[in-house]
Amino acid sequence: MNVTKQIIEVLQKDVSQSSQYKESLDVSKNAFLDYIASYSAGLQSPKNQEIVKGLASSEGTKQILLTSYSTSRVQLALILGYLAHYEDLDDVQANFRGHPSAVIFSALLSVSDKNDSFKRMLESYIQGVEFAGRLGQQFHPHHVNQGWHSTATIGCIAAAVAIGYYKKVSINDFTCLLSLTTSQATGFLYQEGTNGKPLNAGFAARNAVQAYELVKVGMTAYDDVFSSDKGWTQIINQQCLDVDKLLENWLEPSQILSPGLWFKQYPFCSVANGGFDLAQKAHKLGLRTANISKVDVHFSSTGDKALTYRYPNIKLEGKFSIEYILWLTLEKGSVDLTDFTEEETSDDFFNFAKKVVRHNDLESDNTTRPVRLVIREADKIKFDQLEQHPKGSPNNPLSPKELHLKFKRLTKGHLEELYRYVTTGKISNTSEIFERLSKNY
Repeated sequence: MNVTKQIIEVLQKDVSQSSQYKESLDVSKNAFLDYIASYSAGLQSPKNQEIVKGLASSEGTKQILLTSYSTSRVQLALILGYLAHYEDLDDVQANFRGHPSAVIFSALLSVSDKNDSFKRMLESYIQGVEFAGRLGQQFHPHHVNQGWHSTATIGCIAAAVAIGYYKKVSINDFTCLLSLTTSQATGFLYQEGTNGKPLNAGFAARNAVQAYELVKVGMTAYDDVFSSDKGWTQIINQQCLDVDKLLENWLEPSQILSPGLWFKQYPFCSVANGGFDLAQKAHKLGLRTANISKVDVHFSSTGDKALTYRYPNIKLEGKFSIEYILWLTLEKGSVDLTDFTEEETSDDFFNFAKKVVRHNDLESDNTTRPVRLVIREADKIKFDQLEQHPKGSPNNPLSPKELHLKFKRLTKGHLEELYRYVTTGKISNTSEIFERLSKNY
């Protein structure tokens, strides 16, 4: 049997029939609002405002959210994905090891037509996250260890899955959609610390939308991209796809609930969250970088793989440096957007970074992200604690109040009506979303 069509038969099943549908739908609403907040933060950069202006088109049919500009569907997906991931404030899913909302919601909004159901869009997001998480379970850690950016690779296909469900495409069109998407599903971790990293999310959303647009006009493609002998997974990850494992107990429980989504408070890679939380505790106890003689930070075997910089030359690279995050937090107790610019890092930071030693000796699974921080002054241990569930992770989630405060802070209080309407279920179609995001703030 055609493996890809076997998968699509499951992808087309009604999400609302899953046993935890209501809970999944509630999380998808939080994810959507968090996505809008993260997008708003990315748009506030003067540099990005010029980029948006340059990518706009007077002949465009789709409005660029929170601006007076328009563009094409395909270009909109690129812009939305890039800006939503720009500050690295957008959500994360552990099995996927990527950022689902920046890619999936960007693609879904871009293909939305007048009066498309908002609930259907949320259900499509749930389906996309399900695919991303389940495929990620089979791909990782090999995929990320090879240097692939999962948001760009798996995320691109997850966006296509979501589009296929959203638009109720036929099984034959669905196979073509996935085929054309896999041909474009690429992106690399070496882009970390540059604009290329958030642009990977934009490319992923764009490529999924482009594939859908091509299918709509009759483009055809190879119809079994997940086959065992020459399929995409074997080529890109050197392994055959275990289809039974991929589809077993689909949405029971859903990946959006288990292991669930991380909602982030701070603009750096979520892998550094545990170290950040511990450094905050150490700062409150009075520890400061000037008095520290050595720092040992312990991860699982691949727990710091995404933290690619030990000695970042510019602050933007510091988003992916546990050394930089620890230095900032021990210096001032927290971090903010101004700490991650394209300015050069300081000599004080480099002097501190030389004292930090990484270890990869902790046990973990997809429900934990353990980090142990040991701080010494004059060779005496002054701090030694383990964090397995950083703030914002599914087992230590942000409260509804904290999620709302993040939304309000990043949108500068301009979108409170949207927040109320989404959380109370008063949005019926996507046109209402675009109407409420049509003003240029």
